[in-house]
Amino acid sequence: MKIKYSFLILLSLVFLANGCNLFNNAPDVSDIEVDSDLIPFYEELFAIPPENTDEYTEALQKKYGDYFTAYCEGIIGVGKPGNKEFSENMGRFLSYKPNKEVFDTCRKVFSEHRKETIHKDLIKAFKYYKHYYPERNVPDVYLHISGFNESMVVDSDWVSVSVEKYLGRDCIFYEWLGTPKYLRAQMIPERVVPDVMRAIAMTEYTYNDSIDDLISQMVYHGKILHFVKHTIPDIPDTLLFGYSEKEMKWCDKNEEFMWSSMVEHKHLFSTDQMLIRKYIGPAPFTSVFGQESPGRTGRYIGYQIMKSWMGKHPDKSFRDMMQASDPHRILSQAKYRP
Repeated sequence: MKIKYSFLILLSLVFLANGCNLFNNAPDVSDIEVDSDLIPFYEELFAIPPENTDEYTEALQKKYGDYFTAYCEGIIGVGKPGNKEFSENMGRFLSYKPNKEVFDTCRKVFSEHRKETIHKDLIKAFKYYKHYYPERNVPDVYLHISGFNESMVVDSDWVSVSVEKYLGRDCIFYEWLGTPKYLRAQMIPERVVPDVMRAIAMTEYTYNDSIDDLISQMVYHGKILHFVKHTIPDIPDTLLFGYSEKEMKWCDKNEEFMWSSMVEHKHLFSTDQMLIRKYIGPAPFTSVFGQESPGRTGRYIGYQIMKSWMGKHPDKSFRDMMQASDPHRILSQAKYRP
């Protein structure tokens, strides 16, 4: 049976928050039962003696099946278990000194208490997910080390997280790698749960680039943010949007200015990819709004557009909003006026 799995590079895609109290009336999910394990797979893997991988990796293959194959082939690129070069490649990966240093740091940051907190928060988020999507399977969540390759891997039965991407903004590894400070600010353990839900949302609702203009991207990312907010209703706005308190306040204060500027400069229906990236892509600031602004403000406005759409359509459900497919029609129906 061929494995199907998708890779979502999430390192640069983050969002934090502190003020859009949109979901004061979150549904009661206390009676919903979900079964999801948090599996610190990287701890088992790095317990393997690098000089004798055959016996141990065979046991992991039996225990984890398709997940182990996906990890070895797709995430760390050491080949398929059982192949000729597999043992040698895996041994090199486990004995590589920087990987061992990363493992030691991951064990410290992701303590037993930290893992228990993450698991508790995941279960809570999955209860809301199951409320809105009762027909969906709730995945197990694995923690892996990828050598700074993948941040998030999504399959139908599991989600796997690169723990080395969430070691804290001051982690020395990110400085050595030359990771910009505005990206490091999001590389914190608190991002794991919202990023898992974001990965599920982006797998459930892939971007339709048939009309690839700015407003289409804004609406798409706005809907993804609403998915995270619906499954984590008490998430602070700074964590939702990926902003500091100062950046969040700037957006809230300048929402009308940003929108009127986009309209005045006729940017909403632009298909210029460079322009779209200025509004949507990760950056220290949104260049069209000046250096006082945070990056990714197009996503913030997209979220507000979808909030307006929901307000104008009280008869529509959250899933109706997520499934609405025409971004131009959504904009018209939202009657967004900040």
